[in-house]
Amino acid sequence: MKNNLFIGGICICFFMVLLCGCTNDKKREKESAMQEQNSLVKNNPDCVDFIALWSATDIAGKLGKDKKWVFLNYTVTIWDTPPANGLGSSVGELRASSYARILATQGDDYKVESPANQVQGWLSSEHVKSIVKKNPKTRALCE
Repeated sequence: MKNNLFIGGICICFFMVLLCGCTNDKKREKESAMQEQNSLVKNNPDCVDFIALWSATDIAGKLGKDKKWVFLNYTVTIWDTPPANGLGSSVGELRASSYARILATQGDDYKVESPANQVQGWLSSEHVKSIVKKNPKTRALCE
């Protein structure tokens, strides 16, 4: 009787391991297909992801200032490390309503390249209104 329970337990464990292994294989296949699709999009050098910062009008409304004040005074700091990692050093700034090419992402942070002086740094997604596809040479929207 004990042997039958033991063998039954081994069979159940074997079945569970087999089931989990098959499920993981399917997950890996899906992840691989998604990575391949993403790499095809990323490998198109004429159409890449850019962040679009909140517009001066949006920021003016949130701050209770006028649009001219925002254009003259409001900037988003870009940092040498992702903001989620804690305090870093400022490496540059972006103005409201501007776009910057995305170089990498980490959690809710984006590593971008400033269009004005090609400085590379990190900013939080709280400053980002949307992600758009643009041609990096012409800056024209694509897709």
